[in-house]
Order: sequence, then structure tokens, then C-alpha cells
Amino acid sequence: MNITNISSTALKNLIKLTQRKEGLLNEIQKIESQLASLITGKPVRATGKRRGRPAKAKKAGRPAKAAKATKGRSSAKRAPRGQIKKKILAALKAAGDAGMKVTDLSKKIGVKNANVHVWFSSTGKKLPEIKRVGKGHFKLVEKKA
Repeated sequence: MNITNISSTALKNLIKLTQRKEGLLNEIQKIESQLASLITGKPVRATGKRRGRPAKAKKAGRPAKAAKATKGRSSAKRAPRGQIKKKILAALKAAGDAGMKVTDLSKKIGVKNANVHVWFSSTGKKLPEIKRVGKGHFKLVEKKA
């Protein structure tokens, strides 16, 4: 069939048939998805994959604001920069030459054990006046002037 020899009526019929074919193909796709959902028991989308991240399932009876507030965050405000250092140095100075264990130190200054351990392994090792006495045990050595 030569495209240059097609009449306008033949072209209109060709367009009608093509549109009808596309409509039937869409209908067949919908029927196939309904059959698949009946077989698997899960709803299947006829239009293909859905883009984006799936929506989270909401729990019944729980307001949205309460869910946000309890999502791993405490309601207490964060301490200003350098506060842990001041508290640790003051507690070690008060402990004297014996020093303190991290567990006792964390209870005294009100900070988690893990945070105190991290502080000693990062910031504390940069300070020459802090010496490790034993495992998890530190003391403050006064600077000689």
C-alpha cells in the first residue's frame, strides 16, 4: 500500500480503526489485571508501575502530631556547644587524683554513658590534661606552669 495514493476517506477509516484497536487493547489490559488480582488476591494496577515511594499505613486512633513527637526524638532541648566538656572537666577536677569511671561520671553530669565514651575517644584524647587510668577510668592531671 502506497501512502501517497491513500484517499481522505480511507485515511479516516484507518484512524477510526486504530483508535478502536487502542481502546480494545486498554480494555483487554484492564480485564487481565482484574483476573490477576482475583488469582493473587492482591489489587493490581492496570496502568503499570506507580512511581514514587509507597504511602505509609496509618495507625487507627493515633493523631498525627503525637506520632511525630514520639519518632525517636526527645522533647528536651539540646545543650549548647561545649557544655559536656565543662561538666566533665569540673567533675574530674572534683574527683581529684583518683579520677572517675565513665559510668559514675555520666550519672553525675546527667549524660548517657555512650555519649561520655564518645567524648573521651574524640574530644578527650585531644586534651593533654586528661589521662586514662584504666578501662573506662579517667583523671585530670593539672597543668604545670
